[in-house]
Amino acid sequence: MHSLEKWLLPPRCVLTGELADITDLSSHVIQTLERPNQVCPRCCEPSLQGDLCGACLTQPPDFSRTQVGFYFAEPLDKLIYDFKYHQKPSYARLFAELLVCTLQLDNVEALIAIPTHPLRRRTRGYNQAELLAEALGKLLKLPVIKRAVIRIKHTPSQTHLTSVQRQKNLKNAFQVNPERLTGLSDIALVDDVITTGATMQQVAELIRKNTSVKNCQAWSVAKTK
Repeated sequence: MHSLEKWLLPPRCVLTGELADITDLSSHVIQTLERPNQVCPRCCEPSLQGDLCGACLTQPPDFSRTQVGFYFAEPLDKLIYDFKYHQKPSYARLFAELLVCTLQLDNVEALIAIPTHPLRRRTRGYNQAELLAEALGKLLKLPVIKRAVIRIKHTPSQTHLTSVQRQKNLKNAFQVNPERLTGLSDIALVDDVITTGATMQQVAELIRKNTSVKNCQAWSVAKTK
């Protein structure tokens, strides 16, 4: 049905309006998207020759690997902003189609979307990370485990906070439901953007301490430089 849809209604670039090949972005626009290169495989921060960085060697995070499609820069930043704040839930499929081409699945068995607080979800109408995880799950044929982690603390936006402020802001913000993760060993946390990695760290740490999950990856469409 998806192939038939694309034949009847060929994709058009959401930025230029021109006909596209596979996704709703033209091949020219896709080529301009900046991709992480020579980064630490664990945290995706710059690292010569793509080796583990000093921070991950001395104080490794609770996620075992970070996979990011692109950097949070023009023109992708506008699309993500519209996805998150301007009622563009349909962009989830576009981002999933872009991201899936860059991922290495390893042994990932299931996906978990980074949760939002019910108040924020009610205001926005959806959790953009959950929409992204569901679109990825369909493409990768992986289950999305819902309510494995819930957000119990309504925190201010993290957009303009420093790394230390983000960590304090997220303290006791999440709660894990171990029963939802019974029998799983390798999972991936999914979000739209990674900035400092503080959110991924908080959730991964909770999962590591309270479940039998051994490996937790961090996946996102984009990462800030």
